[in-house]
This record gives sequence, C-alpha cells and structure tokens, in this order.
Amino acid sequence: MVAPSLPAELAALRETAVSVLRGNDLGDVTRPSPTLYPHQWLWDSCFIAIGLRHLDPDRAAAEILSLLRGQWPSGMIPHVIFAETTDFYHAGPQRWRCDRVTTTAGGMQSTGVTQPPMIAEAAVRVGEVMTGSQRAAFYRALYPGLLRFHQWLYDERDPDDDGLVALVHSWESGMDNTPTWMEITRPAAPLGVRVLRRVNGDDALDALRRDSKEVPPDERLTSGDLFTLYRIVRELRRSHYNFREIRRTIVPLVQDVAFNAILVRANEHLATIAAEIGEVIPPRLRRSIRRSREAISQLAVDGLYYSRDFRTHTLLRHETIAGLLPLYAGVVPDDRVDAMVKMISSPRYWSRFGVASVPVDDPAFLPRCYWQGPVWVNMNWLIADGLERYGRLDAADDLRRNTVDVIAASGAMYEYYSPLDGSGAGSNRFSWTAALLIDLLATQR
Repeated sequence: MVAPSLPAELAALRETAVSVLRGNDLGDVTRPSPTLYPHQWLWDSCFIAIGLRHLDPDRAAAEILSLLRGQWPSGMIPHVIFAETTDFYHAGPQRWRCDRVTTTAGGMQSTGVTQPPMIAEAAVRVGEVMTGSQRAAFYRALYPGLLRFHQWLYDERDPDDDGLVALVHSWESGMDNTPTWMEITRPAAPLGVRVLRRVNGDDALDALRRDSKEVPPDERLTSGDLFTLYRIVRELRRSHYNFREIRRTIVPLVQDVAFNAILVRANEHLATIAAEIGEVIPPRLRRSIRRSREAISQLAVDGLYYSRDFRTHTLLRHETIAGLLPLYAGVVPDDRVDAMVKMISSPRYWSRFGVASVPVDDPAFLPRCYWQGPVWVNMNWLIADGLERYGRLDAADDLRRNTVDVIAASGAMYEYYSPLDGSGAGSNRFSWTAALLIDLLATQR
C-alpha cells in the first residue's frame, strides 16, 4: 500500500518501482534487469531486499537467504549465481567453469569471485520490520553461512593479516571501470588488445563484444578493458580461484577502499545478528574485525582515502566515489568529517542529482560511462546513511532528496544517471534503483 501522505507524482513513481521489481522477480531471486543482467548478483540482491522489506518482509528475507545457495565449501559467496535461463550473458558459466573446481551449496553454477559484503546490512534492515520471533528465525537461518563468508574473506583474502582484504578482479569491487581499477588492470591486457589499441583504439574490438545490445558501448567500459577482464578471469580459472596461486600470476590484487569500508560496517552488523541470537563470534574473527577497522587509516592521505596495490602497498591515487565510503563505515575521524562533507558537497562531486562516481574535473570523467562519472543510487544511499550516522542530517536529507528527484525527473528506473543533466543511462528497469527508491520514499523525513 502507498502511504497516504505520499504526493501523487511520487506515488505513481513508487508504483513504477514496484512494477520493475515484480517484472524482474524470478520466483525466489530478483535479477538486476531483464536483459543485461539476467541472473542473481550478490550486492544487487542485498539492495533489492532493503526495498522489498517494505512490500513483503518474508520475500526480502528469502532474497537474502537465496544467496547461500551459491556458497562454496570454503565460505565464499560468489558475485553471480546463475539462474536457469536461456538468456545470454557475456560472462556466463562457460567463462568461469567453476563446476570443475567446486560445488555450491545448492548445486548452482556461479562465478569464482565475490562482491561487496552487503549481506549483513541488508539482513539487519529486513530484521527491523519483522517481529522478534520472525527476526530470530531469519537470523538463525542466515548466521552460519554469513559467519563463514566473513571468515573466508579474512582467511583467504588477508593472508598477511594486516586487516585489509584483497580483491582479484574489478568485478569484485562492483565498480568495474573506475580509474583506480583501470590503472592497475590495463597492464594485464592480452597482446592482441594491446596491438589493436595501437592501430585503431577499441573500434576493432567493439564488433567482438556481446554485452552492448541493450546499452551503447560508450556507456560501458571500453572493449579493450572488457577483454582484459576476460583474460583475468582466465588466469583466475587456471589458478583454481585459490588466492595463494593467484598471487603468483599477473592478476592485479587490490585492497579496495570501498569493499573494505563496506566490510567494516558489515562486521558491526554481524555482531548485532550474533548477539540477538545468542551466538559468539570466534576469537580469531573478532581479532580480524578489530584490525580491519583500524587498518582503513592506512588508506588515507591528507584526508582522502584511496585503494592500495596489495603487492607493493602503493596507494592508487585516483579520487573516486570509492574513497567516500569510509563515511559509511564510520571510520573517518571526527575532526575530518566536516572537511570530507565539504568535499562531497562541492560541484566537483555533487550536483543536484547526487554524487558523481568520478569528480567532474577529472580527466577520466565521462558523465554517462558506467563508473567513470555517473551518479549511482546505491552509492547515494550508502553515503547518505554514513552522513546521518555522523549527525550531518541536512546533508543526508539533501542527498536522499536529490536521489528521488533524479529518478522522478527521468520517470524510469535507470542503472545510473548523468551528474550533469540527470539523464538516465545504462540498463533500464534496474532493480536496485527501484528497490532503493521504495526505501527512500518510506524512510524520508
């Protein structure tokens, strides 16, 4: 039911969002979009559940629990769990061949990498709208798998025990083509890509890609970058997705600032879940959790946060939206918060449409190209949440209002939006845009 106080225009927009979620519902999971993303993505399902809780808490809980079907015996939860569909996906099971390495809990096909650990956040949000007994039952069903996932992140991806987990592919960050990731990824380009780039850029490669039928190539990462990411998948596959083997290859390894910030916040939620059902987090994981929160400071220089090369410990000095996520984690020192809020609020980052993924004065900025500039609803949501918990209520409210406004102006649930004119780009009928709009409308002051 639409809240009676919701203006007619926003009530209609909410109904559009509900329709998008229903159209992308595959029965027990929700695909991000009908064509470009026909399977289940880890952090997409988490954001989707945050919106679904306002429509059907049980369905929202099921969305989260369904991620455990893809869990590997090691504890890893993959970034994509493949649905039984004939829809083509350019990086489908045939590219990963994980079935040669392991089996998932539910016998599902999956990718061999993970994605930002938003599960605990989504679970706590869903738990907020449940009765005490419902919440306890949900948490008990989720907790064993969730605990194993957090343990895997530290055991497998923090082998040097410095508190920061390393990623093996830009798809794990969720922010595929930010300048940070492209800087460290491009040296791994296949020889053929390097040769063709010298001859005529990416034009010759555009004809070979199969992921741009719905979305124009200039709204995605370049063809050369895409084929480089494919090569990295091949290296991961040859390494059996084992980090000890992977670190001996050419695969770029990054201690991604956004991923680690999300993990810090997820650890707090994990503790909340454990306490509510009377569980005790194992001592080794508790130690990793403490170190993780402290370690984020290693990624800060002059009040700005950057990702870091795992092998060299060199900071990758590109300003991107990833460096703002320590606000969401709650790890920015109190005496630095105002400076960070001032930076976010500047025209470099924040227009009336929300926060750009790359500052508009950056040489790499492209207003409609994936993670090289567009505004993303999920990033606005995360940053606003952090601003609110730091007591910057006006900034948080403004960012949420801008987010609703940019969706309303387009009238559609786009994947991302231009920070210059608010126009929608990427995939349309995008699930997390629809879900988070529902959440923003339900929780706005």
